[in-house]
Amino acid sequence: MKKLPLLLAGLAMAGSANAAVLQFDFTAKIQEMVQFSPLTFSGGMVSSSNLSGNTISVGDVVSGHFTYDTATAQITNVGGITMFSSAQAQNVLSAAIGSQQLGLTDTLSNTTTVQVANNAAALRGADSFGIANVSANGQSSQMMALSLFDSTGLAFSGNTVPTTLDFSAFNNSAFYYTYSSVSTHAMMGANGALTSLTVTTVPSGGNPITPVPEPETYAMLLAGLGLLGWTARRRQAR
Repeated sequence: MKKLPLLLAGLAMAGSANAAVLQFDFTAKIQEMVQFSPLTFSGGMVSSSNLSGNTISVGDVVSGHFTYDTATAQITNVGGITMFSSAQAQNVLSAAIGSQQLGLTDTLSNTTTVQVANNAAALRGADSFGIANVSANGQSSQMMALSLFDSTGLAFSGNTVPTTLDFSAFNNSAFYYTYSSVSTHAMMGANGALTSLTVTTVPSGGNPITPVPEPETYAMLLAGLGLLGWTARRRQAR
């Protein structure tokens, strides 16, 4: 969808200018999916998948929430794209389809990262805000991500974690989900546009400190996101 009909988060957070943690609820609708086996180099667009143990289909409605801590430490800044992550920060992204939680159980690693882009060269001068959760257990790895994108490059004036989000400043939004099996390396991915995003109450308390995933986990799941983008571009080119 081109623009979300939402109120400004800054107005909703009026009177809480010093709040360190912001929380939001969202819904999204799955629009396309892909499944792929790197061992046989086979796969493509699908209408549903049960690779993760839950059946996920095109048309499913995803509901979830995320929080981010405005004081989260910066870890990288490359080409105008800055990433923030800390085990102690209250950065959380969770989602479900009906009663099916997308989160993994018995995780060996679990971390949530915030990304801010301001006039990023890699995005041709665009701005973006993203939050992604990467987790893994002995059987699988997965990533959930939410992204807001402003092609005009006017949404942000800097690369710090935003203390407010002006949703009307973004002209595109998306939810992404990728899953990979440790034993077979088979991957599935799904994405779709946000259908709602609202400010909710600020949570209290902290989050458990968990190990950060190995670089190979990020690489595997980012490959799944890349595959989604490749198949979408190929479909548009037809």
